[in-house]
Amino acid sequence: MACNLQLNYASHQMKHLLLTAIALVLLSFHTGCAVPQPRGLGKYAHIQEPGTKAWYHLYLPVDYVRNNGRSSVSPRVKWPLVMTFHGMKPYDNARPQEREWEAQADIYGYIVCAPELHTCDSFMEFPLTKEHSYVLDDKRNVLAIMDHVFATTAADPEKVLSTSWSSGGYMAHYLVNRFPGRFSCIATRLSNFSAKLMTEGNVPLYRDSIPVAVFIGDGDFAACKRESQEAVAWYQARRFRVVHAMMIDNLGHRRIPQTAAAFFADQIGIQPLHPIEAARSVATLLMTEYNPPKELIARFSPQAQMAEQSSRLQSRHAQSLSSQ
Repeated sequence: MACNLQLNYASHQMKHLLLTAIALVLLSFHTGCAVPQPRGLGKYAHIQEPGTKAWYHLYLPVDYVRNNGRSSVSPRVKWPLVMTFHGMKPYDNARPQEREWEAQADIYGYIVCAPELHTCDSFMEFPLTKEHSYVLDDKRNVLAIMDHVFATTAADPEKVLSTSWSSGGYMAHYLVNRFPGRFSCIATRLSNFSAKLMTEGNVPLYRDSIPVAVFIGDGDFAACKRESQEAVAWYQARRFRVVHAMMIDNLGHRRIPQTAAAFFADQIGIQPLHPIEAARSVATLLMTEYNPPKELIARFSPQAQMAEQSSRLQSRHAQSLSSQ
């Protein structure tokens, strides 16, 4: 009897130690993805889009709330919209994405929307290469959410930023590629990218009209750093009019919304409502221009991508014949 009690106690202790170790690992991930940015003074809401039943997080900047949606510039002027796509759950989700943007929203006068995505999840294909059902669900939901934001706020449909952190980059690039008429700017932050998700035929629809910024962390996770560099090469190979690529010295996988916020303001021609705070937040980062090597640009050129796709199709055809 005493021996059994000792065995049960030892088993209980082993389970307790295992659960503690798992909890510590998860805590370390969450701590690494914490939101260090200060809270804004505007209004936050968690909203369900009535048609798709998809949820999103919305933030209205403090000046919007104080003026009941009227712009201080002109009553007819609407507010730029930031669509920010979260990283991989459970290490990131839509709520922290909205949360990290609050202070920047107050500084510049942005409405911020962070949709809850199915795609950016630990069970997704990684790297993402195909339009899986969860990608198609998010595509439908995001468009419906955007329509709902425009219908219920004074957000400007002509000034919409697609931005992201981490694996949210897949959706940030993909959605603009599929619906270039719905966005006016791209600025990804330490994000993933997949050329296989991009449709070549849509490039002429936004190559000259939508500026692109890619912010890369020199000390970021290998996949995010490599795929961010590939994104720069992909856009440059297609001769996009504006491709702003910056390498941030000694930066790990951290939240840096101030980079995208400043780029968006510059491209749509607005001044920050609080210029001192805007300059101060950007000045915390040491950035240098990133130029991809010619070999990388050549590898992501349309010709190289078509050759790679043709090779894959031939390989699949050969495998199909050999299995018959």
